[in-house]
Order: sequence, then C-alpha cells, then structure tokens
Amino acid sequence: MVRLVRTLRLLAVVTASPLVVSYIVLATLLHPVEAFQRPFRRPLRLWMNVVDWVKGIPVGYSYWVRYQAPAMLDEIAVHHHEDSAS
Repeated sequence: MVRLVRTLRLLAVVTASPLVVSYIVLATLLHPVEAFQRPFRRPLRLWMNVVDWVKGIPVGYSYWVRYQAPAMLDEIAVHHHEDSAS
C-alpha cells in the first residue's frame, strides 16, 4: 500500500511539474512590475506550495513559517510590550 501511494504521488508530481513550472513563468511574465518590485515572491510561494504538497504537509505552511510568521510574531511582541508598559 505504501508503494502504491508513493508511486501515485510520484506520478502526480511528474505529470503536474511542467504545468506548475509553466504557471509560475506565466504568473511572473504577466505581472512584470510586481515581479521586480517584490522579486520572486509569487513564484517562490507557488513553488513552496508544490514542495509542501509533495512532502505531505499543509500547503502554504513552509512559506508562512519562513516569510509571514516572523513579522506576525514581531507584531505580537510589540503589542505585548505596549500592554505591559501601561
């Protein structure tokens, strides 16, 4: 059963990889201004979602941990210090 799951997952990745890569390229080319203002965020997020899916973890988790969680934790720390100061 484990071999079947791995085989199906590998087949899905091999089948979807060209589509994912073409989607990332098209998303970058259709929004060139945004791509140069914030370099590679959208393609990076899309690629990290694919990698998360392949690993079997919730989609978007790696991107959130790497890029969004630190800013959120900083905001929480700032609000926590403001509350304790008053």
